[in-house]
Amino acid sequence: MIAKEDTLKDLYTDDFFKTIFNTATESWVLTDKTGSIVMLNPITEQMFGYKEEELIGKKVEVLMPKRGRKEHVPLRNSYVKHPRKRPHGIGVEVLGLHKDQYEFPVEISLNYYRKNDEVYALAVIIDITQRKKKEKELQEALVQIEQLKREKVEAELKVLKNQISPHYFFNSLSVIIPLISVDPQKSKEFTERLASTYRYILEIRNKFTVAVEEELSFIRDYEFLQYTRFGDKFVIEYDIGSDDLQKKIIPFSIQILVENAFKHNALYKDNKLIISIKSKNEGILVENNINRRVDSKIKSFGIGLKNITSQHDYLSNETPVFKKSESMYQAWIPFITTDNIL
Repeated sequence: MIAKEDTLKDLYTDDFFKTIFNTATESWVLTDKTGSIVMLNPITEQMFGYKEEELIGKKVEVLMPKRGRKEHVPLRNSYVKHPRKRPHGIGVEVLGLHKDQYEFPVEISLNYYRKNDEVYALAVIIDITQRKKKEKELQEALVQIEQLKREKVEAELKVLKNQISPHYFFNSLSVIIPLISVDPQKSKEFTERLASTYRYILEIRNKFTVAVEEELSFIRDYEFLQYTRFGDKFVIEYDIGSDDLQKKIIPFSIQILVENAFKHNALYKDNKLIISIKSKNEGILVENNINRRVDSKIKSFGIGLKNITSQHDYLSNETPVFKKSESMYQAWIPFITTDNIL
């Protein structure tokens, strides 16, 4: 009976090694103790753009950028003296050099092959260009997410600042105090609606989108507070299709537009500010007539509108539209059809 060791020895002939070498799905490069290439497989030819005869006998450094070749020589000499296995993912990032002189990122694992007391280094090379591309895209996406989070916080702070500013509280208290004695029930509702606006801000602080229905509930609370202050000098009209109530929009987007209408227009009993909120073209259209403030010192920096636009740039293929004429201001914000962040 033939010993098991002899059978294995017969299997691992040069022909068998060459078959495994040439059918490998990664680039395989075999070098001798001087660093000269003695064997390579078809994948190596494809990856680096050379024919086999162009590389046989050349130093392995020909496959790397010139600036790193000198430093590589002592490293590969040391490896031949002390051969060991080095799997993928260990060591510094390496660049390969194509015959056409363009560089590309690679990952290399090392092993060794002994024959006739000679040690050969076997480099298994993987082109990681696509992986690096995906990593870059992921990193860019993470940066965008962080930017979006900052912008979202800015939007929340803007709304919160408007709600809790001394001026706003002074106005709110000025409304509540006389109501307590004149209309206790209404003063109670005013307080509840005021609290509801804060609750909404806290509840959606971690959301990138909200249902139209949620935002409208917030707007109605805001409308009640404004109506208690200004009476019937304005009208907010709603025309939202029932099918659109659960569609998604940017938080505070409608509120910012309604707030801007109050901020930049005068309120007259005989010339009311009319704000319309309605469904249109797979989005929400907010429009209002323009009642110019004659002595207004309010400057608009467009921060709220820029915030809305920048968030849509990330979340949607559609872009908000803002238009102004002599008599009308219109703002259209698209529904968010995919929430692709969290």
